[in-house]
Amino acid sequence: MRVALVVDIVRVEEKLIIKALEDKKVPYDIINVSQDPLPFNRALSRYDVAIIRPVSMYRALYSSAVLEGVGVHTINSPDAISVCGDKILTYSKLYKANIPIPESIIAMSPESVMKAYEQRGYPLIDKPPIGSWGRLVSLIRDDFEGKTIVEHREMMGNSALKIHIVQEYIQYKNRDIRCIVIGDELLGCYARNIPPNEWRANVALGGVPSPLDLDEKLISVSTSAAKTVGGEFVSIDVLEHPSRGYVINEINDVPEFKGFMSATGINVAEKLVDYVVANYGK
Repeated sequence: MRVALVVDIVRVEEKLIIKALEDKKVPYDIINVSQDPLPFNRALSRYDVAIIRPVSMYRALYSSAVLEGVGVHTINSPDAISVCGDKILTYSKLYKANIPIPESIIAMSPESVMKAYEQRGYPLIDKPPIGSWGRLVSLIRDDFEGKTIVEHREMMGNSALKIHIVQEYIQYKNRDIRCIVIGDELLGCYARNIPPNEWRANVALGGVPSPLDLDEKLISVSTSAAKTVGGEFVSIDVLEHPSRGYVINEINDVPEFKGFMSATGINVAEKLVDYVVANYGK
């Protein structure tokens, strides 16, 4: 068995995966797609599994596609990365499967955005279908803020950023929940507590991790969400709705897990390598 660890930046998480591969004596190579090309060539089929870890969504998607095309099992697959990398595609899959999501309206022009704001009512959340770390996610409290956001987004070159997901603002318990799923198993979840002078809970923005007890509903909704999008190794962002319970806000196909490990004490990299060996080892 030989593993390809596909990266564009080597972060703490990738270093932990490398250590776990070495500790488990799993042969591996690092493929840095920011430096090396990926040919459609059967030589790549020397790998049994590729762990896809580029920060860039498109680098992750296309590297997974090339490796899958030459017969390598990729974690995650290009189909899963494509869906998880676009929040509208994610919501479509989840909604069809009756998995709860925030009440959302999709608007594709400045005129329709203002109509969506009126339908939703303030305060509300407006975010584009692509992006991570809370970037371009806006809390809008009135028409003035809304018009400003619309004008700014219209000036952006990427067409996807001109599409708006207009959502209910779920402010409950001053936190959100992040869970990690590998295969069919929920490894655990932790709370991301909103820091002072911020309304988002992202760890990248100062969110504070803390332990969280699991219950059957959280386990069920998280594992069902991962399965619905075809995610084999994903993190899932969950919001707590005051009347509807757990709702899935986002699914991440190249999950960061520093905060998760800090809060839970679970070695995610080791669990991932154990999963790869158990399911794809030869």
